[in-house]
Amino acid sequence: MHVQPEPRPTVGDVGQHLAAIEVDSSTSCLVSDPGIPTLEKAFDAVMLGEYLPEVLPSEWGTIRNVRLQVLKHEPGKGCCTFEIRLGTTRGCYSLIGKVYAEDRSDVYRAMEEIRRAGFGSEDEFAIPRPVAFLAPLRLLVYEKVPGTRATALILNPNESDRVRAAERCARWLARFHAIAPRSGRVFRLNDHLISLEGHRRCLADLGWPFADKASRLFDELNAIAPRLDRIDMCAGHGMYTSGQVLLAEGRTVTIDWDTHNVADPSYDVARMLIGFKRMGLEHFGSLHALDGVADVFLKTYVTTGRSPVTTRVAFQKAAICLERAKRDLDKQTSGWRKRAETMLDEGLRILNQEAH
Repeated sequence: MHVQPEPRPTVGDVGQHLAAIEVDSSTSCLVSDPGIPTLEKAFDAVMLGEYLPEVLPSEWGTIRNVRLQVLKHEPGKGCCTFEIRLGTTRGCYSLIGKVYAEDRSDVYRAMEEIRRAGFGSEDEFAIPRPVAFLAPLRLLVYEKVPGTRATALILNPNESDRVRAAERCARWLARFHAIAPRSGRVFRLNDHLISLEGHRRCLADLGWPFADKASRLFDELNAIAPRLDRIDMCAGHGMYTSGQVLLAEGRTVTIDWDTHNVADPSYDVARMLIGFKRMGLEHFGSLHALDGVADVFLKTYVTTGRSPVTTRVAFQKAAICLERAKRDLDKQTSGWRKRAETMLDEGLRILNQEAH
């Protein structure tokens, strides 16, 4: 495992080596986020040129240039993701770097365990190959996987593309739930209910109609929870949607492992199903525009031998509707009130029609 410990030499200690590395001028425009203390160092091509040689495969050769490009950064969210493009004496290579506000070496360890369990670079169902966690920078480095986001195919008007994408997402998840090692936070039902109650309170502060609908939805979830059938927990992704799945030739790869956990498998299933509803609402104006895709996903998951109890999936879907309404409140982008109310209505509909 490449978990880079403290301490490290200063840049001055390796000045001659770094002088040979070409730095992209665009990296002088530093990303700023006071909540991530190591961001300036992590997003520094010269600094990376010092750390990376110790963790990269020797066959890549000597680093000649480093170029960085921010991929995702929302100030205050506790992380920043960027691409690391390396020119070496043996060719060009791309990695993904993710710098955190706190120590997340657990993400690296979880990815290593999952990879060794049968999700390696050459496997049909895979995750990105973890390269290292550079502890002094709080930086996770992993393989950049070429491929098409499943979301792009699901939004494609070609029905066969939609079906194939949904099937591959389902098969990957079924395989993961069946064999992946359990690691991370245990996502217990009682803890979930406490979180949902907090979402209810925040939405209730908005007054009518949110107070009434959020309270009704939470009360129904709270009443159903004790009656749910017992189910064995398994490894969970935590935020499994088509946006986390890359489709390449012969490989289905799932990314974004910050939320890895041990959970009811129906949560990941429900997260994908509600993701389809949100995509339908955003791109086609209807929560039900992608119901056919959702049916393909669920049927494929079940036919692989994973058989979630219908009531549990309905419960989790309704719970995620409440979560998404709270997220709409937090982000407050254009049209958020209508979207939040739509999600609350959908959660109530699911419990009324699917959970009994």
